[in-house]
Amino acid sequence: MGQVKQQIKSLIESLGLGRAADKARFYYQYLQQKGKINAFKAAHPGLPLPTPFMIYETFRLDYAKYLETGKSAAVSIYEEVSPFIELKGKSILDWGCGPGRVVRHFPDIIPTAQVYGSDYNSEYVNWCHENLKEITFTQNQLVPPIPLEAAAMDFIYAISIFTHLSEKMHMAWMNEIYRLLKPGGVFYFTTHGDITRKNLLESEQQQYDAGTIVERGNVKEGYRMYATYHPPAFIRQLVAGKFEVLKHRPGKAQNWGLEQDVWIIRKNG
Repeated sequence: MGQVKQQIKSLIESLGLGRAADKARFYYQYLQQKGKINAFKAAHPGLPLPTPFMIYETFRLDYAKYLETGKSAAVSIYEEVSPFIELKGKSILDWGCGPGRVVRHFPDIIPTAQVYGSDYNSEYVNWCHENLKEITFTQNQLVPPIPLEAAAMDFIYAISIFTHLSEKMHMAWMNEIYRLLKPGGVFYFTTHGDITRKNLLESEQQQYDAGTIVERGNVKEGYRMYATYHPPAFIRQLVAGKFEVLKHRPGKAQNWGLEQDVWIIRKNG
C-alpha cells in the first residue's frame, strides 16, 4: 500500500500537478478549520499570527500547534546544542525561518542573544520584519549568499531546509554556512534519514542504499513539495574537511509521523 501511495504521489509530481494539488489541499483544510482558526485569533487578541497559508505552507494549518511546537522546537534546539556551545550573549541565525515559527521564541529563551532570521520567501520576511521586532530579518535567494558578513554567527540552525534542496544546492549552502560561522561556530540542521527510506519507491531505495542523495524535483526547488532524502554517508562526505560532526541523532517513528535526523557540526578552525 505504501509503494502504491508513493507511485501515485510520484505520478502527480511528474505531471507538474504537485503545486496545484497542494493549493487544493490547503483550501479544503481551510474551509474545514475556518471556525477553529477564527476562535483561536479571537482568544489571542494582539498576538502576531501569520496568514493561514503561511503556516500551512511551512508547517500545518493549526495556529495552536504553530505556537506550541515552535516553542518546544526552540527549547529542544537550545538544550541539544548546549553541551557544545554557550549561546548566552551570542549571535544566532535561523536560516529558512519561514513565518517565524521557531525563531520568534529565542529572544525569550536567551534574552542576551542577538537573534537573526533569513528566508528566501519575501512575504515571510516582510511579515516577520513587521511583527517580530526583537529579531533582525534579511532575505536570501535560493542560491547563496545570505547578505550577512563573513564570520558573523556563533550558531546557525536550519529545520527541514536541506530536505527541499538539490544536491548542487547542498554543496553551495554548506559552503555559505562555513563562511557565515565564526571559527568554532556550530551548525544544527535536519535531514530525511534512514527512517524515511520507507517513503521511497523501490528504485529510489536502491539509490539511497548506495549512499546517493535522492531528489524528487518535479516542482520548483525550495517548495515544500520538493523532497530530498539523505543517506548519512552522504552528509558525512558533504561536511568532511570543513566541519567536525559533533552529533548525529537518527530520526525515529513517532505517533505524529517520522522524525528527521538531527546533525550538529562545528566549523573547523
